[in-house]
Amino acid sequence: MLQQRLNRLRKILKEKKLDAFLVSNFFNILYLSGFKTLTENEREAWMLITSKNSYLFSDSRYLSEKIASDSPHNDITERLITPEKALIKHLEEIFQEEKIKNCGVEEEDLKIGEFHSFIRYLKETKFFPAERIIIKQREIKDEDEIKKIEKACEISDECLKETLRLIKVGKTEKEIAFKIEFWLKEKNYDLAFYPIIAIDENSAIIHYDTRSGNNKKVKNDSLILIDFGTKYQNYLSDITRMVFVGTPNDDIVTTYNKLLNIQRNTVEKSKNNTICSELDLFCREKINYPHSTGHGVGLEIHEYPKISPVSKKRLLTNQVVTIEPGIYFEGKWGMRIEDTVLVKEKNAEPLTKFSKDLIVL
Repeated sequence: MLQQRLNRLRKILKEKKLDAFLVSNFFNILYLSGFKTLTENEREAWMLITSKNSYLFSDSRYLSEKIASDSPHNDITERLITPEKALIKHLEEIFQEEKIKNCGVEEEDLKIGEFHSFIRYLKETKFFPAERIIIKQREIKDEDEIKKIEKACEISDECLKETLRLIKVGKTEKEIAFKIEFWLKEKNYDLAFYPIIAIDENSAIIHYDTRSGNNKKVKNDSLILIDFGTKYQNYLSDITRMVFVGTPNDDIVTTYNKLLNIQRNTVEKSKNNTICSELDLFCREKINYPHSTGHGVGLEIHEYPKISPVSKKRLLTNQVVTIEPGIYFEGKWGMRIEDTVLVKEKNAEPLTKFSKDLIVL
């Protein structure tokens, strides 16, 4: 599977007349090689893809002093970065050996200082910023990726089921978030992102930050927004459900049913060749909300495509996206219903299957 990804990338490089491509993004390196470092926000590894070879660069925290010829990372040649032999020196050698005259770099990831260093020290090679080459490739999920996302969604469904049993009057937002995290980690899974638990008026705040919020307590007649996801073998899920404690009033029930109907109809229209902006417009014809209708999900919780008013891209078979419209009344309460769905030729399959019927505790 990894070799197929590398071959697809090489085909793109050939079309763009690039001799090589330098990969700096943590998730793109993981996608192409299966290799990851500890910290996704620090520059701890690089990859170089040429027409013939693939190279992985990192330091002794991740690669051994003995550079193995039988690398576990899909026959990728490992090169050790040391104080005596930095990345620039490795690249200089490879560029000379393979006669690399032009090399693409990740425009959306590479720092300006890094780019200027390559230009300054590798003067025999021209560097070309290229926009989202690998990120675009990642939009279409292969069979292995789909299975992992399905499993992440299945775990989230089970986690939510268990978490609801623990919610009662007096529990705080942070306690509920902790219960989700504890349940997942106890079973050797992890969070896709820190859970958004928003009670009553906090649910009207788009992407409310539970960690720094006011930690409201559940009370009788509370409305609770629960938005979280699971990480399973590096792949993620995303789900949002609404919970009502006590007896919700008629306004809340009517609003929820309206939102649910719109969300279900939008999922049904999320099929191959649907224009993202038209799907977004369809979803918000009867309601308005200050965020996109959905986004891609995979190794990252926000990937392409974006289902937004300005996206003219079309949904394609085997993309995995969220559908998450909302209704918000500032200072009062808000609602959002979200599923992770798999785009197919004639329909979309919700991968998060937890019931969307009115949840009343």
